[in-house]
Amino acid sequence: MDILRKEINSIYYSQSLDRESLDAAEVEACKRLAEGYVGVNGACSVITDASCDRCYLFAGRFGSLMGLTDAPELYQEVDSSDEDIIYNRLHPEDLVEKRMLEYEYFKFVDKLNAEDKTRYKGVCRIRIRNRAGDYIFLDNSVQIMRPSPAGKIWLILCCYDLSPRQDAGNGIEPRIVNNLTGEIISLSLSAQKDRILTEREKEILLLIKDGKLSKQIAGILNISIHTVNRHRQNIIQKLSVGNSLEAVMAATAMKLL
Repeated sequence: MDILRKEINSIYYSQSLDRESLDAAEVEACKRLAEGYVGVNGACSVITDASCDRCYLFAGRFGSLMGLTDAPELYQEVDSSDEDIIYNRLHPEDLVEKRMLEYEYFKFVDKLNAEDKTRYKGVCRIRIRNRAGDYIFLDNSVQIMRPSPAGKIWLILCCYDLSPRQDAGNGIEPRIVNNLTGEIISLSLSAQKDRILTEREKEILLLIKDGKLSKQIAGILNISIHTVNRHRQNIIQKLSVGNSLEAVMAATAMKLL
């Protein structure tokens, strides 16, 4: 269940990094920096290489608290631009808002020159299930570590650490922060969240939730079965799930209905 995967991947693909000559030494340098960061604070960091849809995950003592590993340290290479080992443990409501923040952040930095791309980061506070199955709050940030030689989005750093605030707040508190000037751009994601599913898609999901079949839904909404099934597929694709029942559970958990 990973909302907006298609939209975020489309930003990666639009960088056309396959047309550039990328230095593998830069990837290794960023991996060492991420590993060093984890070595100091024991938290968790992920390097994403947008050129090959691959990420490198490092976790220290905090990885054990999060239930990611039984070992004191964790290193994992994943053939995906997403750290699913973490995303699968995030609170569903926070996951959808985190992905929306990432999407807004990448759209924002995509317009900037290479130097400015590295000055901004997206930050939020999210809930993750710990080893005991209870939700705890993390501070999360995402930023561009290295732009490509042509100034495109290339190597991305995502960090997770235990938040000093463990009280319930107002959503994930999404912001884009300029590390040089201290400028803080607060984001309101409620309108975008309401638009993830169309009103028709919400109607169909609610009818599926009530146990209605496609033929019944078509009759209730006065549309064709083909149209109902097309909406079903669009919903499944948007929510990155396997079938309509999973879509109902995902949309309910994310409070999209």
